[in-house]
Amino acid sequence: MVNRDDDTLDRLHRAADRPRVHIEPLDDHVVVEPSDDAHETRVGLIIPAQAESPVRSGVVVAVGDEVGGVGPGDKVLFHKDAVLEIRLAGEPVLLVRRRDLIARYSE
Repeated sequence: MVNRDDDTLDRLHRAADRPRVHIEPLDDHVVVEPSDDAHETRVGLIIPAQAESPVRSGVVVAVGDEVGGVGPGDKVLFHKDAVLEIRLAGEPVLLVRRRDLIARYSE
């Protein structure tokens, strides 16, 4: 099964063909590129699809000045109702408060 989180950073780097949009989160906000497909990590952690669980996953793209413990490139879990979803250059981007992040994970 393809790991969509790894593809997320690749898509961001290939976005040069599209208009460049820079977003800088303020305070305790985190910008997350969503990963909505279910997949299983190498250690057996199953990340559910959005429709099956209230938990979503994604890759951190940027963090505000007051955010600690996570940084760009980190894979995170968060409650699906704790986000503001927007589109930048045609791609969905989520704004999440740091306190609403449930966990950071790696494969």
